[in-house]
Amino acid sequence: MLSQVLHTIREQALLAGGERVLVAVSGGPDSTALLHALMQLASRLHIELVAATVDHGLRPESAAEAALVAERCNRLGVRCEILAVDVKAARHAHVSWQEAARNVRLSVLQEAAVRLGCARVALGHTADDQAETVLFRIVRGTGIPGLGGIHYQRGVFIRPLLDVRRKSIVAFLAKRHIPFIEDPSNGNRHYTRVRIRLDLLPMLARENPRVVDALLGLAQDARAIVAGAPAQGGFDLAVVPRRAAALIRRMARQGQGTRRVSVRQGEVVVSYGNVRFRPRSGSRQDSSLGSGSPESVLVAGPGIYRLPGRIHGHALKLEEGKHPALPPSGAAIFDAGRIAQPLQVRARRPGDRLRPRGGRGSRKVSDLLVDAKIPSDQRSDLPVLVAADGTILFVAGVRPSEAGRPQTSTGHWLAVRAV
Repeated sequence: MLSQVLHTIREQALLAGGERVLVAVSGGPDSTALLHALMQLASRLHIELVAATVDHGLRPESAAEAALVAERCNRLGVRCEILAVDVKAARHAHVSWQEAARNVRLSVLQEAAVRLGCARVALGHTADDQAETVLFRIVRGTGIPGLGGIHYQRGVFIRPLLDVRRKSIVAFLAKRHIPFIEDPSNGNRHYTRVRIRLDLLPMLARENPRVVDALLGLAQDARAIVAGAPAQGGFDLAVVPRRAAALIRRMARQGQGTRRVSVRQGEVVVSYGNVRFRPRSGSRQDSSLGSGSPESVLVAGPGIYRLPGRIHGHALKLEEGKHPALPPSGAAIFDAGRIAQPLQVRARRPGDRLRPRGGRGSRKVSDLLVDAKIPSDQRSDLPVLVAADGTILFVAGVRPSEAGRPQTSTGHWLAVRAV
């Protein structure tokens, strides 16, 4: 399960590293497994965890359950807040109790995230929840966007368990002897979703034992259609690096502005939610990368980036921060707000030019490397950091680019160093 959660976080670009994450813990198996999984992955993801549990006040025992969740979190070393809400006050005509509880729960979690300085709120929705949601919408009536089901990320909310089946979660908890709370409402057939889970899905499984997988595939196809992939010209995001595909899908979901991502086959343009592909005309791939490798790696956040297809050798380490935090010494510093995002790391190309910081004009990177006395047999292995508009920002061994030079007003900085 842990490997699947880590894969989902990276593929869907749910976390960049360095964030404080608020984990919503109800005490049930899904959210309990989410908390323990993120705790075990925290050092690899470079995140800090805090927790919150919501007391909906709909059952007499809810306050005691919330206190038990907080106590268990605190024993694990994770700070936990109890958020009491009034669902009755939030409910009105034509809104079910479950929907009212969901609305007020998300609202109070978002408020808590702001108050606690959390960049993300992690929710415990699973692959089975996804299948149930898709089937629920089919029964009620929906279009293609609705068939996409639950989103991996919407605003501050992320769902790292969305590719994990419930049986895997139960096995994860049982193997580690982790206790959890059973919500009696999960067996109440008064609710449509419960009837779908307990009655309709088992009936469909007798016709197709892989009905859950079929519903998950339907949701994935619907999201791809809404996001514009496959895009014009028969382009399929499945053929680009997973990090690039995840960022493209995220930009499509956000639907804001126009951004461009360079891939081996050409350029992907994401404009207000629409994805278009522009093939690269007359280009040839850098032979040093091998015939099957993409020619660039998309920068999706802080981390260490190597040339595509290279496991060893030179790499670039990127770090981010906001004023008043100080950037690391010895690194090239850029104003993140003054460079075109997303960034890419690629190999050097013939004709590449860079305007050295403090210089009067641009120069060929090859000449700069000669001036820096970089041995000729090492020059082709140096990764190049490039902005989305094609501006070369950094090459190991030479001065950083004038583009993005930090100002006194810089609030968000990017630090780059060769490692």
